Amino acid sequence: MKSLGLYVHIPFCKSRCLYCDFISSKLTDDSALKLYSQKVRDEIDILGEQGLFDNHQLDTIYFGGGTPSLLKIDYFRTILESKFLNRRYSLKEFTIEANPGSIDYDTIIALKKYGLNRVSIGVQSLNDKSLNAIGRIHDKDKAIEAIKLAIKAGVEVSVDLMLGIPYQTKEDIKFFIDTVVDLGVNHISMYMLSLEEGTALTKLVEEGKLEVASDDEKVELLDYASSLLKEKGLYRYEVSNFARKGKEAIHNTKYWRLEDYIGVGVGSHSLVDNKRFYNPDNFEDYYACINRKELAHIKEEDLTESDVEEEYIMLAFRLSDGINLVDYKNKFGIDFDEKYKNQINKYNKFLNINNNNISIKEEYLSVMNSIVVDFLS
Repeated sequence: MKSLGLYVHIPFCKSRCLYCDFISSKLTDDSALKLYSQKVRDEIDILGEQGLFDNHQLDTIYFGGGTPSLLKIDYFRTILESKFLNRRYSLKEFTIEANPGSIDYDTIIALKKYGLNRVSIGVQSLNDKSLNAIGRIHDKDKAIEAIKLAIKAGVEVSVDLMLGIPYQTKEDIKFFIDTVVDLGVNHISMYMLSLEEGTALTKLVEEGKLEVASDDEKVELLDYASSLLKEKGLYRYEVSNFARKGKEAIHNTKYWRLEDYIGVGVGSHSLVDNKRFYNPDNFEDYYACINRKELAHIKEEDLTESDVEEEYIMLAFRLSDGINLVDYKNKFGIDFDEKYKNQINKYNKFLNINNNNISIKEEYLSVMNSIVVDFLS
């Protein structure tokens, strides 16, 4: 049976961060969580009845958001005890995203019975002034307390670090890395701040009330942070992700390897057998589909072999392993190094090339997009 990942989107937060343009809603009433959890359960049942789980073995679950850690354990149970999930568990990884202000020890312990083994905490910074500037509702002490709590509960911990935010210095980044790694964190995701149109942070920057790093400065900060993590024993296995060997994110790697996953909830999407499905990005349309006992798919897209190949190349080059030549030939029936020999020769100094893989050297990942475009042109 093919492996399958399940992504569950929980689109609720206590408050909206100033930089956020994700699909999320400010939580004002616990009843909204209760209703949403039941509708997600109903969606999973509909998917199962339509055969979307047939011939697949569920091996990863990822609750993302929003803030999944706002869910009570009863609401997690509502979703996880669908008849189409619990009979197909063969989990390698079960992750929930959490914010420092809402992580709960008892919930983690209860979820371990369902296979939970990983918590991803949205720390972003350990500089209180920076956290306040981007609208986070926790402070440094609460973030450190949350990491300690999750580690005490016996799960792997990943944390997010955002680069280029107001008031951030290299000293802040070093303190962050030293602190979380010394606490026992084995995985760090680093993201460059992006000023998205219509967000509160973008407005503040445009009005000159806050200053953020330039693109070049953000690249410099990423290179600096990467070197610190390397010294700590965390390697860069993907453009934005660093881990100790064996602690890489299994579920997220499905996305980068173009493997099958099903997304449930408002605004989620899926990829199964080279077909993409997109859910409504608002509650009204999503609930209407579920109430009619219909698949909540407002759009379906069959990927052509050319589409799959382009995405495979684009995503695989994000990984330190790059293009696996055997896997590529098995998927597409041709030799990658033969089809793209001109590009390989052109970018030879930028690439690591061996008998099994072709990847972009770490020092050239900052120009990855230009290289990939040339391969796909």
